[in-house]
Amino acid sequence: MFKKYIFDSNIPGLKCLILGAVHGDETAGTIAQRRIIKQLETGRLNLKSGKVTFIPIVNKAAYRLRARFVDVNLNRVVCFHPTPQNNEEKIADKLIKEIDDCDIMLDLHSTHCPEDKAFAFIDYPQPDNLNLLSVMPVKTALAGWPAIYTGGVIDNFCTEAYAHIRNKIGITVECGYHHAPQATNIAEQAILNLLSFYHIINAPKPAVQQQRIITLDSFIIKQFSGHLNRNFKHLDKIKSGEILAVYDNGSSLKAPADGYIIMPNPKAVVGTEWFYLGH
Repeated sequence: MFKKYIFDSNIPGLKCLILGAVHGDETAGTIAQRRIIKQLETGRLNLKSGKVTFIPIVNKAAYRLRARFVDVNLNRVVCFHPTPQNNEEKIADKLIKEIDDCDIMLDLHSTHCPEDKAFAFIDYPQPDNLNLLSVMPVKTALAGWPAIYTGGVIDNFCTEAYAHIRNKIGITVECGYHHAPQATNIAEQAILNLLSFYHIINAPKPAVQQQRIITLDSFIIKQFSGHLNRNFKHLDKIKSGEILAVYDNGSSLKAPADGYIIMPNPKAVVGTEWFYLGH
């Protein structure tokens, strides 16, 4: 289903789980994990406590296709499925066991538009999660994800939600544009910062920083064929009444208030999230 790389110091400590390619077209976390795995295998990097499990490619079938998913978005179905019906539900049933077995989870993703800046999700801003966020190599974090999915047309069964249910420390880092070399560097630094912060590797503790936190207000489902009204970048400021997207039938979507457009996806297919709004 997916290949794991396990490194155990055999010294008491925390168990860390690093995920990549939950979405098959998001490869920065995959490349970064392979770099660190090689360092551990060759002895250039050593564990001093605990255990680390790397899963560089969670969604192998989607990764082969360089697609976000095969049947459904894996990061909306991370829960137990008594009778899994598709590729992603089968993966989810394996993935939750890995999350059950860890203390700390870091899920590495990337975004759709060139020049996108890296950021993190802090879905559950509890002290342990905020401590982990504080050493991530990003300047911005998004809060409010669970609230915008409550009672909506799409369920919030993402990796962070499952980690939260199981009382694990867990955040998601969006490392920037899929194909930008800098995104891989940020993913690698995020892993190293986590491992040094929790005394898993012999390395100086990373500097702590306070990120700007933006709150998500809503998400927009692409209902019909259409296009974004301009070449929006993640966290572009928008004005109330500004046209954000235009459907081929001539109707348009306007910003309900001043704020930010978040994670715009110009390649979104009908029936999936097109972009998010926040303040």
